[in-house]
Amino acid sequence: MKKTIITVLLSSLSVLSYAQNEQMVTRKGFVFGMSIGISNSIQSFPNKSQNDIDFGLGVKLGYMINPNIAILLTTNVSGYEYSGIGRTRKRDFGVLAPSVQYWFKERFWVLGGIGLGVDAPVFFDIKNPDTNKEETEYHSGLGIVGAIGYDIYQGKKFTIDLKARITYRNVNITEGKTNGVSPSLLIGINFY
Repeated sequence: MKKTIITVLLSSLSVLSYAQNEQMVTRKGFVFGMSIGISNSIQSFPNKSQNDIDFGLGVKLGYMINPNIAILLTTNVSGYEYSGIGRTRKRDFGVLAPSVQYWFKERFWVLGGIGLGVDAPVFFDIKNPDTNKEETEYHSGLGIVGAIGYDIYQGKKFTIDLKARITYRNVNITEGKTNGVSPSLLIGINFY
């Protein structure tokens, strides 16, 4: 199933990149972007290590200070199966960070940021929050994000990009300190 999804995704991206005309995006003003894909969360808990492949999401909001540099607030989510206290449920391995995105070529860019590492509930998997406070428990600590991307399609006011992202977070949860990394492969749309 995963191979089929990746094959369809890469085929679609190839068609988009070849079908594009020569118009270039005008990167100026406010920036808003969203991305979706897959992530691999590799974490060390106080009593075990865990490796989960699940969904990856990203949102960015900011401003272009020139056509090659954007100042952003980014949030990055990687889902994982938490099996510590209470029932097994989905949680968010995430980072919320001020970031800088720099285009070093017309289509290639890098992004980096440091901020808040988060371990949070995933809204669609919360059950009985009134009787179990762990269902809605948020934990925070240090978070770092880095990404490299390529604009596979550039319209006049938007782009579609493919990105490789890695997040690190170090968070105190109920069982103790946990840290880990989460590499992700995402496709995104960005508006300028």
